[in-house]
Amino acid sequence: MTMQRCILVVDDNRQYRSAVARNLTLEGYSVIEAEDSREGMEMIQTQNPQVVITDLDMRTHDEGLTFIQDVKRRYPSLPIIMISAVGTFDEGALAKQYGALFVLSKSRIDAEIETLYQRLDHIYSHFKTMRDLHAQADAVLAQGGDFAPLRDALNQLLIDQNLDTGLKSEVFELLDRLDQQTKADSTLLDEAERKQMLDLIRREMPEIDQLDTETQSMLSVAERMQSSPSASTLSVARNISFSYSFAVENEVKLRIGRKVTRLINSDDVEKLALDFYDPQLRNLDIFFNQYLVRMVQLQNLELNSDICRQVMERMIQHGSKYKPDGLKALGVIVFCWGRNHEFANRKKKIQIKNPLGIKNLPDEKVSELASQLILLQHLRNPFIHPEFNEREKTESLRAAAFACLRLISQVV
Repeated sequence: MTMQRCILVVDDNRQYRSAVARNLTLEGYSVIEAEDSREGMEMIQTQNPQVVITDLDMRTHDEGLTFIQDVKRRYPSLPIIMISAVGTFDEGALAKQYGALFVLSKSRIDAEIETLYQRLDHIYSHFKTMRDLHAQADAVLAQGGDFAPLRDALNQLLIDQNLDTGLKSEVFELLDRLDQQTKADSTLLDEAERKQMLDLIRREMPEIDQLDTETQSMLSVAERMQSSPSASTLSVARNISFSYSFAVENEVKLRIGRKVTRLINSDDVEKLALDFYDPQLRNLDIFFNQYLVRMVQLQNLELNSDICRQVMERMIQHGSKYKPDGLKALGVIVFCWGRNHEFANRKKKIQIKNPLGIKNLPDEKVSELASQLILLQHLRNPFIHPEFNEREKTESLRAAAFACLRLISQVV
């Protein structure tokens, strides 16, 4: 299948915007245009571009920086390039910190236009590679086999300096799926150590006694490693993160795994996803996306449009064969179908009446559980929060894991 090559150019200078669009069109790209960040966000929601090129100074001097932040919050995997006539070195650094792949100067655009084309070629090459790797992962996880070649390919991609941060997060998530399948090394505790760790956990989380025995064991392993002097080393921190995550995933699947399987195996699975997804746009339904943004703002949730879009697309593509392996996918499913909520699209009011069948947890707490599941996977990914050191990262991950377990322990 040929990959669409659509680029959004956001710039309030119509003459310059048209010139950039014309050059890109001559290079074989499909180009759409917007004159400011508001219109740019609307174009992202309705036209589904694969890359965004934005100016810095539009209605305000730093509108481009705010736009980059907003886009990356809602669409983490969407690469952004900033081209600016007035930006300072500090603003360029901020653009990269906020998620821009790279920054070009308008004053040097003639000299750097080939660099822009090369970067765009890299982006689309990476898109194709990621699509192929996702397909390989689906096949090897469904059919079994040697994970080593796929893992080597993923690790090789990670060292590519031109890889966008959002795509790096997808690489780490694929590696996580492989590690979960093989149940990456965890240190076993003897019964005395296990009891000691459970006693310590119980002081902070009395709900521990309601959890599955395997959940308790993995949590005990994580707690022992987290309290060790070597917890800040990368290899131990990685084992800590997986142990906390495995504990949560084990408990979540025990509590709602059958409900999720029943939902996905239903005859209505595609219809369920199409309530939220517009196949003509190849993106989330505009009205659901607006509803999602409001919910995120009101409840400070970790959900975003990009995460939901990926899950809906995979559900529509695979139907009853879809397997929500990661915490992120489970979080989206819980948020969309594990509570009572509604939103109106252009045709009718969509009413969702908890088809997942989650009981004993208020709707607001179900949203919180969904958010914490997604946060836990984000924290497990060492590229999502590079400002944390390893110790801070595992402590944040521990807090998210405990929050998930407190909530899921109430579900019947």
